[in-house]
Amino acid sequence: FFSLDEISCSKTHRRSIMPTVGQFSASDTAVYDALVAGGVAERPAREKVVLFAEAAAVLEKNGVPADAPAKGFFVPGRVEVLGKHTDYAGGRSLLMAVSKSFCVVTVDRDDDKCRFFSTHADDQVTLTMGPDVKPILGHWTNYPATAVKRMSTNFAEGGLLGVDMSIACDIPVASGLSTSSAIFCGVWLALNARNAFDRRAAFTTNITSPEDLMEYLGCNENGQNFKGLVGDKGVGTFGGSEDHTAIMSCTAGNLHLYSYCPTQREDVLAFPADLVFVIGVSGSIAEKTGDKMKDYNDAAMLAKEAARAYVSGAKREVSPPHLANVVKDAGGDAEAVRRGIKAHFSGGGEALFSEEALIRRFDQFFAESEEIIPQFVAALKGGDTTKMSALVDRSQELTDSHLNNQVPETVFLAKSAREVGAIAASAFGAGFGGSVWACVPSDRAEAFKAEWQARYVKEYPKAGEKSEFFVDIPGPGAFELWGPPKTA
Repeated sequence: FFSLDEISCSKTHRRSIMPTVGQFSASDTAVYDALVAGGVAERPAREKVVLFAEAAAVLEKNGVPADAPAKGFFVPGRVEVLGKHTDYAGGRSLLMAVSKSFCVVTVDRDDDKCRFFSTHADDQVTLTMGPDVKPILGHWTNYPATAVKRMSTNFAEGGLLGVDMSIACDIPVASGLSTSSAIFCGVWLALNARNAFDRRAAFTTNITSPEDLMEYLGCNENGQNFKGLVGDKGVGTFGGSEDHTAIMSCTAGNLHLYSYCPTQREDVLAFPADLVFVIGVSGSIAEKTGDKMKDYNDAAMLAKEAARAYVSGAKREVSPPHLANVVKDAGGDAEAVRRGIKAHFSGGGEALFSEEALIRRFDQFFAESEEIIPQFVAALKGGDTTKMSALVDRSQELTDSHLNNQVPETVFLAKSAREVGAIAASAFGAGFGGSVWACVPSDRAEAFKAEWQARYVKEYPKAGEKSEFFVDIPGPGAFELWGPPKTA
């Protein structure tokens, strides 16, 4: 049994009086208190107070009265500790939320219009909720507009009410920390808070657990149907729901282990208090548009084609036919899967990619999801940092050799982090740029960060100008500040 508030994943912190736009813009100390109560660490909480103030100031600048009642939402980015390109194939990933985030301030409207503002853009966009929303490809509102269109179409029965929504953000652009998925999560929180979508029949019929909601949000982004909730174009990527899962579910101080298709929580692991993560944002932009979108989608298509080839060659019925189910069908025998793929080609079967490419993609998936992640979880629980190091090294090597989604900057970051003394280090996210995490003892974090960054900037001075390095620990997932109390 799940309460509606559990399903909507709205961790809320009660306040007797609704805050106003002016309280946000004045950096009211209550904003800091609410963030800390939600699990945000003290240093990043102070930084978020500034972002909330900036977001509120944009609303005031655009005519929203300072005394207008307002809501605030903290929506973090995420780090995929392990689980490279596994989620859409039904595999596992190990996740954490980071302190870098969107800070969103909304004011309720009495019509069906949504106005979007950003502290990083001079323009605003006004949308009429419903199926006729037309997202503008390449514009900063493409993602929120896509979210509004899907959500207001799926949950239109009962009427639609809009919001004025101002967004501030300190997640580095195209860093692999999942700004795109965070936008979908933020729009969900804002529109659900205004419309109570989670109490409508279309929601309760199709979404019966927190994991269902996370998977639904992933379908908002990739455009797929979710049960009876009909999909749309999405934003053009063929990703899964890993990012939305991390953003909506993670808790402070913990790593979360999930598997997918369907989304299922497998474990929650306390992260050692004497360790921290240092995140190195390469400055090599990890875009998911244009040619990079094709490269990103090819990784998904390779996984899909590898599963299809096995089903054909082994003459098996696997439903749904993704790689995790293929592994289960083969009894966990990787060689049996390889034989099935080979039999598809030797029997005259066709595929969008070569036999070698499909086997290589399967090998990476199997190693990451079936071997590396379970063994890393056991090593983390047992405090075996030597084993953890070796497993992450293997994951990073396979990313470079089998997924082929690394760039020289991220390869250097992972390698140099280990040389500087990181217990483990790995690239994460879609690839083709982005960031690398390094795990280090907390008492060495600042010294490590300085040396790691200096080496990188020296090796890649141009990318280094756009790079960013910060120390972090696993943080909380998205929540509404001072939201309504939970109900059973």
